[in-house]
Amino acid sequence: MEVIEAFGPKLIGLVALAAIAWFLITLAPVAWPAFRAFRKKTALPRPWLFAATVSALTYGSLFLGLTILLIPAEAYAVFVAPQLEAMGEPYGKPIVIATQFIADYWWLMLPPAQLAITLLLTRKLARRWPGICSALAA
Repeated sequence: MEVIEAFGPKLIGLVALAAIAWFLITLAPVAWPAFRAFRKKTALPRPWLFAATVSALTYGSLFLGLTILLIPAEAYAVFVAPQLEAMGEPYGKPIVIATQFIADYWWLMLPPAQLAITLLLTRKLARRWPGICSALAA
């Protein structure tokens, strides 16, 4: 009760609502493909495999993209940029600033990126899923 008295019920309600929304967005790579696969109107064949495939593709493509972009950028920011700056050639300052921003706030950008990739992959794969399942069965 001390927390509610300190911050007020409206702020506590907003924080609780934001936490629930954040939790649901974080679960999107698993929940949305399952919802799409098991929907009665347009149910997909082998729905568990569809949900698992979209989840794995979502996590894999997100982390592959982050790895491809951030490892070279971080290596540049740690090893190359300080040497260039010491020589009086401050090239690549925007790369260093962007890399530092992503390193500090990646946790804010990850769930919306997961949600966007999940929606995109679910839409693209759901159209082709019956053909994929028939090819797997053959």
